[in-house]
Amino acid sequence: MRATSEKYEHVRAEQVQAPINEIKVSVKGLDGTYIKRAIELLQGAQDIPKQDFVVIKGIDNAIPKVLVISEIVRRRVVGLSQINHIGNTQIVDKYVPTEEGLVEVSITKQLSILTVKLTTRPTEEDKKSVGYQEPLPESEVVPQRQRQQGEKRERNTRQNRGGPRGENNRGQDRRDNRENRDNNRDNRDNRENRENRDNRDNRDNRDRRDNRDNRDNRDNRDNRDNRDRRDNRENRDNRDNRDNRDNRDNRDNRDNRDNYRDRRDNRDNRERRDNRDNNQRNNNTRDKENKQ
Repeated sequence: MRATSEKYEHVRAEQVQAPINEIKVSVKGLDGTYIKRAIELLQGAQDIPKQDFVVIKGIDNAIPKVLVISEIVRRRVVGLSQINHIGNTQIVDKYVPTEEGLVEVSITKQLSILTVKLTTRPTEEDKKSVGYQEPLPESEVVPQRQRQQGEKRERNTRQNRGGPRGENNRGQDRRDNRENRDNNRDNRDNRENRENRDNRDNRDNRDRRDNRDNRDNRDNRDNRDNRDRRDNRENRDNRDNRDNRDNRDNRDNRDNRDNYRDRRDNRDNRERRDNRDNNQRNNNTRDKENKQ
């Protein structure tokens, strides 16, 4: 069974002949081709008459390319004003069926379009437009002919560097190239040695930093040990004080006990004396009674 897309054939719309000074930019086109065409229209060429303005158009994904092309052209031609206008356009795609029993299908797309007008003679209406941009200063513009001559002169300079090439100079050029290669290799070796030395210095600095950290840790450990010893000494002092206090309490208790024992002894002695006195008195009384 065939897919639906295979049952239809896309029919391209008829291309309307565009004016000579209008350039339509596509996504697949080369920027250099469009730039060259615009400059030839503005400056004139052998087969192309000079135009007062050029219109560059791009749809949807080609809009960024239109901006790039217009900016480059402005920097190649002196006195170009730029007028930007963005809008919408409709594109109708027609599909004709390739099988009987199917109808023709039309698909309408609404796409954005950017129109850039580059002109050396802007009208009053152009100057009042929202997208109007004044010409760039002449110091920022490099004419196309001068740019091409400069590139050609630079290319010739690069090719002729070292004098004219001949049979006598070929060996000299090889020797010079070999010497330059040796010098470059020596410079690279020196650079590597310098980098190695820098790395070694960095490693030494890192080692010194590690040693300093270790020393700091050792100092901290010593301080902690001293603090521990001080705490132990304080604890020992506290324990000694507590022992002294306990001893004093014990001594006080012993003194109190001795006093209590003394008092009890004194009381016992007094009671015995009182008893003895009472006995003596009773005996005396009894003796008197017996005598009577």
